[in-house]
This record gives sequence, C-alpha cells and structure tokens, in this order.
Amino acid sequence: MPEGEAVHALTRTGRSHSSVARELGLDRRTVRKYARARSWQEVMRRPPRKRSTLDPYLDYLQQRWDEGQHSATILHEELRSKSYLGHYLRVKMAVAPLRRGLPLDEPRERSPSLREAARWITTHPGRSSPHIND
Repeated sequence: MPEGEAVHALTRTGRSHSSVARELGLDRRTVRKYARARSWQEVMRRPPRKRSTLDPYLDYLQQRWDEGQHSATILHEELRSKSYLGHYLRVKMAVAPLRRGLPLDEPRERSPSLREAARWITTHPGRSSPHIND
C-alpha cells in the first residue's frame, strides 16, 4: 500500500499527522490509521468480534442447522426454552452465514470498498499518493 508506506516514512521524521495529511492529500484520520498500523492487513482487518449473549448457544444452533432446522424463528423459540434472553434478530444474523454456506462463527475480513479497489488499480506502484501529479 503505497500511501501507508508514505505515511510511515513521513511520520518517522517527526511530522504531525495533519502535516502529512496535507502533503499526501489524505484525511488526518486516515493518516492516523496508517501510522498506527504495522502492515496493510492491519489497516484492512475488522476489529475482533465482541462476545455475544448468543455465544454459549452457537454449538446448539449449528447442531440444529445440521439436523435440518433452518428457520430462525423456530431456532429462537428453542433457544428461549433453553434460557436464552436475547433478541430474535441476533439469532437471524447468526444463521445468515449458514444460509450462504459459510461456517457459523468464522471471522470474515472486510472486503475492500469500491474506492479502495479503484485506487489500487489506478495508482502507479511508484507513486506515494494518487493526489500528487508527476
């Protein structure tokens, strides 16, 4: 990621994030994010998922799904009978990956936005920023 490398190079010299942002044509918050990241994967990665009230019941949900129960409404009712106090929408969101054939609780990385993908494609590798004219 050329912008990230440029941010690291400039911040290592002691320049402020605002100064680096002005020079590279980036938002100050973007500069701060790049400066804190040790790798481009760290910039792209979502933060770890927080614990949920549904976590103790994920194995049960997977078991019932494998047995053929694919209704989030019925699964929610079954969980309520097992003392789950959470909302139906949490159950519905939890089984959504199963509907797409994905594992139940596997963290997924965020896909790049259209803007990020376009920048990767259109920016020459040797340029530190798409905003600097050669």
